[in-house]
Amino acid sequence: MEINNKDKVDNIDLILKQTWLSVSKMYSEMAQDYDATAVQALTLLKIDPKEGTRSTNLGPKMAIEPTSLTRIIKLLEDNGYIYKEKTTTDKREVIIKLTDKGLNSRNLSKEVVVNFNKKVSEKIAPEKLETFKEVMSEIMKISIELNSKK
Repeated sequence: MEINNKDKVDNIDLILKQTWLSVSKMYSEMAQDYDATAVQALTLLKIDPKEGTRSTNLGPKMAIEPTSLTRIIKLLEDNGYIYKEKTTTDKREVIIKLTDKGLNSRNLSKEVVVNFNKKVSEKIAPEKLETFKEVMSEIMKISIELNSKK
């Protein structure tokens, strides 16, 4: 049975979606073991552990909307993972910093990500991973291009 070109395109989309859902589910289930969410863990990973990170820089780093980020930051602050510090140069600017609890959780999250990447690297040949990265980069460029034509 021959697959037409339209089916191949649909399969690319489906493979991307199924793969991301599987990885996302894995991270979510791991985070639940620590009474957290994968998005909270990702947020902690995007905060510089030594210097902190400007709140305005977090959204773009995570590809997340400001309103969603505000809720996540509030929850992390309420649960003692982070605190806010105003800069000395501009009182309107806020730096998000990790507490000791936040740093510990960040380190756990980093370990999970490193272990996942290590497991993938052990099972997939380096040249295949390089091809994967190149293909994913091209797919991202195509989706950005198509999205910008709206």
